[in-house]
Amino acid sequence: MADSALELAAVREALQSRLLVELMSAAIQKEFVLKGGMAMRAVHSSVRYTKDIDLDADPKYSTSRLQGIVRRAIQRALSSGLIEDPVVTEPKQTLTTLRWKISGTQAASHIPVNLTVEVSRRSSSLAAHVIEKLLPSSFGDQAGVKIQVLDSQAIAVTKIQALIDPHRQAPRDLFDLHVLIEAGIPDPADLLAELPNAATFLPSALAELWQKIEAMTYQQFVNEVIPYLPASTAEAIDEKAFDDMRITVATRVETWLKAAAESTSNLSDS
Repeated sequence: MADSALELAAVREALQSRLLVELMSAAIQKEFVLKGGMAMRAVHSSVRYTKDIDLDADPKYSTSRLQGIVRRAIQRALSSGLIEDPVVTEPKQTLTTLRWKISGTQAASHIPVNLTVEVSRRSSSLAAHVIEKLLPSSFGDQAGVKIQVLDSQAIAVTKIQALIDPHRQAPRDLFDLHVLIEAGIPDPADLLAELPNAATFLPSALAELWQKIEAMTYQQFVNEVIPYLPASTAEAIDEKAFDDMRITVATRVETWLKAAAESTSNLSDS
């Protein structure tokens, strides 16, 4: 990662970490669970930086309650003075997805800072896969704070769903799944089989998996993922390493999907 990009990532993560802690502190009924790229950093100390704070919300809580928690947390995080001239917008506020965008400049260096907070309704099949985790040392001043986060199996399921999403093609999903595979996470096949839409999702995922992964090019990975990796990691991922990553992820995910599909089929036959 170039020095300027690394500095930007560090500045953004300082604000993200403060905001995440404010969100978890304000969610006194544990309304929110962290997922996505920040969850990868919190659970597996992933080296990939992210622009987003992705949260699942317990569907029993009203939209207005969730909005109130996020708005108060953003206000408190911004009051820290980490960024100047902050602008907060709410580009999407629906029953299923709540999204906020925050922009400003870092107080000392005047580096532009942009990040997104997105809340989606939690799948009931993932409710049993929420753990409490202490933020690691990479989170600076916020290290040691306890948060609610999806466990590694549930993170894998959400990443597989994102990987197969026909409206999305993000090499960061490929990278994150590779990190999880390398970490030796427990097989998520049973959890995949418990998805509410498993009967339709699993056959579709199996049919489209290899084509979806093969459509992700090395150049796209260079453009969209490399800028968020430390230099030592980025330099190690040449085109051959990227192709190996694609094969590793596709092969393992295919195994998980087939096992989940077989489990679903056995349940329907019994």
